[in-house]
Amino acid sequence: MAQAVPPSQTELQAKQSVPFWRDIRVLGVFGQIGFIILVILLFRLLGTNFAANVNKLGEAQFICRDGTFSYLCAFDFMSSEAGFDISDTMLDYTNTDSYWFAFYNGILNSLRVGLLALVFTTFVGLFVGIARLSNNWLLNKVALAYIELFRNTPLLLQLFFIYFAVILGLPDIKEAIQPFGLPFFLANRGLSIPSPQLTSSAAVWIAFLIMAVIQFQVIWIILGRREEKTGRSSNRWAWGIFGFLLVAGIGWFVAGAVSNTEGLLTPKASRIREFEDLEKVMLNRAGLDFLSDLDTLPKEEVAAISFKLCVLRDSPSETNITRMLRSQNIPYKISRFDRIDKATEAYVEGKCEAIAASKSVLASERATLENAAAHLIVDIKEQPIVWNVPVLEGLNIAGGSRLRPEFTALLIGLTLFYGASLAEIVRAGILSVGKGQSEAARALGLTESQRLRLVVLPQALKVIIPPLIGVYLSLMKDTSLGIAIGFPDMYMVSFTTMNQSGRALQLMVLMMLVYLTISLVFSLILNWYNERAKLVER
Repeated sequence: MAQAVPPSQTELQAKQSVPFWRDIRVLGVFGQIGFIILVILLFRLLGTNFAANVNKLGEAQFICRDGTFSYLCAFDFMSSEAGFDISDTMLDYTNTDSYWFAFYNGILNSLRVGLLALVFTTFVGLFVGIARLSNNWLLNKVALAYIELFRNTPLLLQLFFIYFAVILGLPDIKEAIQPFGLPFFLANRGLSIPSPQLTSSAAVWIAFLIMAVIQFQVIWIILGRREEKTGRSSNRWAWGIFGFLLVAGIGWFVAGAVSNTEGLLTPKASRIREFEDLEKVMLNRAGLDFLSDLDTLPKEEVAAISFKLCVLRDSPSETNITRMLRSQNIPYKISRFDRIDKATEAYVEGKCEAIAASKSVLASERATLENAAAHLIVDIKEQPIVWNVPVLEGLNIAGGSRLRPEFTALLIGLTLFYGASLAEIVRAGILSVGKGQSEAARALGLTESQRLRLVVLPQALKVIIPPLIGVYLSLMKDTSLGIAIGFPDMYMVSFTTMNQSGRALQLMVLMMLVYLTISLVFSLILNWYNERAKLVER
């Protein structure tokens, strides 16, 4: 075997005689130094430009509360009174609150519609992506038409169509659409849906839920160890879920039994000593033997004999008592108030026959009455969670949660647009899995759903997750398009604040920081999951 010939003295001298301006190592060092200088000059240019623009804006942009000028006081104006209303907020907001609180409500609105759209987009994209690979010709072509339509038209145009042509094209409240008789109302004022509401006994039930979760984990560990010893399957999921439901069910009944906080303030002369007495009172008024016979009476007569009730608006007591009245088929008419003293005043004036609230509140209100002994607090049973069901009352829908037209249109638009993009990503991910994997799954006797869930989709995640991050980030940032249809998200609140305060620079910085934070959080979570999925695959 030939040995390597060492370099001669002449070659070594030739290498050592290379001038420094041709030495790649020296050039690399100079290149890095030059790059650092360019970065410093760039930041200096940006800083100079920023200072020049600040001077053009004037020192009034950075006035402190004591009248002095400082960049540290750039956001002092955000503590001032906002002076504008926000049509849809998650927190109680009035126009006398600060700009900070208005901006915070705008952030919550953006997150609310964005996170809900993420959930719906994931389901839509997964379903449509699988449908694109279906052997069913009709399902395949419908999925293809949906993808091509929504991917190839601008999102802003879709929002305009959904809002003006679809949502605002729905009938008025008095003619609201109620699909299949369910407690859902579609009208041009938005969508009204049932919503869960916690009562005072919910704390007891939540404690039982925590116990049920712990019990599920204990069963899972015990059965898992038994499987390792015996080598036999113990069906851990079935036993764990059964134990969880058992403990949660016991907690539900215990919470309802031990709770005694809800009541009904009514005159003793009404002869109502417990809730069941209401049925006798209504039958005597109507002159009937059964409440079911009320359907035979004209609406005017039923309205005349209805039980008149005063409640605090959107309180758990209102939801609880109306649920019980509907279950007993007792007609009622509700007067809602924002303050309990107003409800008591209407009760004294005879505008309502009873007040529904917590017993502690009713006790304090009864003490203010002229003849407190003539009034009685009747116990009302309650459940840990009651469903606040929307009902049509006159020219309005009471109860439930109302999704305003702007929110509904933006949620639907984001879901349909990005659902189409995600469907193509899912389709590409599934096609990236070798056909041999599906053939092996079918050879083992797995059903199609098991093949997708256990074999194909877990392997497709390595292709799906990286572009999925981009879809999620784009969706969250495109919530700002809600300003086009009047949705009060962070961008719209910031835009209104800019017009009123004239502080555009500060608001732009705040919005950039919020969007940057959202993007970084989503990227960290999804990248962590991507790395975890890769590790599991190995």
